[in-house]
Amino acid sequence: MAILSGLEIRKRLGAKDEERLVISPLLELDEQIRKDQASIDIRLGFTFALVTPSSHGAIDEFGGKSQTAVREEIAGHYHVEYVPFGGRIVIHPHQFILASSLEYIRLPFDISGQVVGRSTWGRLGLIAATAIGVQPYFAGTLTLELRNLGETPLVLYPGQSIAQLFLSLVKNPYLSEGVGQYSGSIDLFPRNMSSKVTYDRLKEYIS
Repeated sequence: MAILSGLEIRKRLGAKDEERLVISPLLELDEQIRKDQASIDIRLGFTFALVTPSSHGAIDEFGGKSQTAVREEIAGHYHVEYVPFGGRIVIHPHQFILASSLEYIRLPFDISGQVVGRSTWGRLGLIAATAIGVQPYFAGTLTLELRNLGETPLVLYPGQSIAQLFLSLVKNPYLSEGVGQYSGSIDLFPRNMSSKVTYDRLKEYIS
């Protein structure tokens, strides 16, 4: 797996057609994509989803409800807050928050990504991006899963660098318009816990 350097990432931003990488906005090109590094700094966006105390019991994909009903139940576990530039949000010890990236990203057919939390935040106890894989053809804002494992509240501001995106070339890429579940997504909430094929197959054995 070949990880793209900062220079190669910059070249892909100016490429044409199916090889073009899109990252917008880039507030500080030289800071977010450094020539001597191999990642893109990802910043906090404006939308956050906080987990609310559940009155519904456990989330059960096979508890007798349709996938649509389960999806709505999952969304009901979150309270969405919009924080403008200059605003702030506090993540308390052991709290879990979903956050959107400031950047809209579109990956070409031959590039995949991995989101990794920044070590500076990690040393304070903040873990970012527990679901780190970004597939080729992804288009949308990244959803960051933030968890404060420390013992001190942390104040977060839109625009802060919160994570890093590493990009890798895909061996024998499949040139197609086929896209994954989250491609084009700008929402924070999970959609289906399982694909329809997996759901239908397991449903045969679960009563």
